[in-house]
Amino acid sequence: MLSGENPHGREFRAWPGTRLAVREALVNVLAAAGLGIEPASRALLLDLIHDNLGFPLTIPEQATGRDQLIEVINACAKTDGGLNALADAVRLMRPESPESDWVRRLVHQPRTHDLLPETELMRLRSILSGLVPARLAVLTRRAAGTAVPPREVRDAWGAFCAFLDFNTPANGLPPALAFVEFVAADCGGTIGDELRDWNTAQARRLQAEAGLAELRADREPDRAAVSRLHLMIVVQQDAIDADLHVVSHWRQEDPAEWPPARGGTVTVQGDQLEHHVDALIVDAERAWSEFPGEVALEFVLPRPLLNLPVHLWCKEHETGDPRPLFLDYPIVVRSLERMRSRQWHRAWRIRWEALMTDPSADRVYFCRTEDTGERHRLDAILSDVQWVMMVLAAAPPSRPRPGEDELAAGLRSGLPALLWHPEASLDLLREVVTWLVGNGGLGDLPARVQDSRRAAFRNTTIPVDLRIARNLVILWDDPSRLVFLDGAPYRPGTPDERAS
Repeated sequence: MLSGENPHGREFRAWPGTRLAVREALVNVLAAAGLGIEPASRALLLDLIHDNLGFPLTIPEQATGRDQLIEVINACAKTDGGLNALADAVRLMRPESPESDWVRRLVHQPRTHDLLPETELMRLRSILSGLVPARLAVLTRRAAGTAVPPREVRDAWGAFCAFLDFNTPANGLPPALAFVEFVAADCGGTIGDELRDWNTAQARRLQAEAGLAELRADREPDRAAVSRLHLMIVVQQDAIDADLHVVSHWRQEDPAEWPPARGGTVTVQGDQLEHHVDALIVDAERAWSEFPGEVALEFVLPRPLLNLPVHLWCKEHETGDPRPLFLDYPIVVRSLERMRSRQWHRAWRIRWEALMTDPSADRVYFCRTEDTGERHRLDAILSDVQWVMMVLAAAPPSRPRPGEDELAAGLRSGLPALLWHPEASLDLLREVVTWLVGNGGLGDLPARVQDSRRAAFRNTTIPVDLRIARNLVILWDDPSRLVFLDGAPYRPGTPDERAS
């Protein structure tokens, strides 16, 4: 390859020839742009190349335009200054065009493939060829970063080859090497060690050691963190017909990625909500079939719908034997109003951090009926940063009561966790909640509530009556998992729908 200088000013060594992959890319770019395929265009391209070189090239005649273009590229690649002459010719024929810029970069910026010895590539191919990690699609998305990931790759080697054509980001670590690192972490064992050794050597060769070290440092916490995927379902009432509900969903496929792409929007009748959610969950389980970790369901609801009995819904109705959702998932509701009200987010994040730092039971406030007897009395109580969770004295009404509303006070004060029951007495509710959050249980309350719902079916000897657990409603709001509710991108291939 001819010497060139990348945009960061680093000088690259010259190579004795231009690799086949680069020549093929040049042919594809020029052919797609209509340059050199038709005889007149090819003749003009050749004239400009000859003028730039100062002498003519000998080009064998071929039967098709593409074959002839291949001969032109090969002749330029074998001639000192030939590819530079080609790039200048394309710039003159297509000034400031994408194809001109792409040709210039192919000529002057060596790709990762060109800088790696063939022996090293063959060694990597022997490891990755035929290797299909269970989460191959997830790993390619991670390695692509903000770029569009390669599609329709059959194995890890195919994905690696696709990444060879990606530009190197500012940290200096080529996406191809980032992909190898993710595969190494995913596979583990002997294969993982061998891939990491290979990556370390290539990063040193490419002067990308700092970028690799940064990536490895960033990925370390993933092993210790809880590996959990979420299906977030947002339900809104139609602006005209209150019996119509607009349903959107965000399905996470990578525990390290949030937000995922929006999955689409459907409008359904109220009596069809549970069945539509059933279909979303079944589709999610199919996508999660290779995932070995935990999953959770989140329903983001507006205030009028917060008492929807989502905790009692079932899945797989089509089998004739629907299964309760709580047997398989922690189920929580979240506040649509708070997600949209950015003026509440600072307080919300502060209280969430406090909850994660100190999930002790003495941080739960049990609301009393007299707390709402005086306007803003509850607001004053909850302004104490000790509180991170509140147990409501009653299920929240569909409309707020200004100045004396439990739900509004909790949301505006930033409390990330709220809990209520539609009919249980305050004394019984206090007893059950105190048992649930004891011994640090507040930190993962949704899982504790799920366990209590399942335990209510078993003859388990415990100090409290868990029968009320079936109807407990837990609002559990993690401010790190927000979604864009207006104008968000949709998952590729998932069009908007409207169902009756």
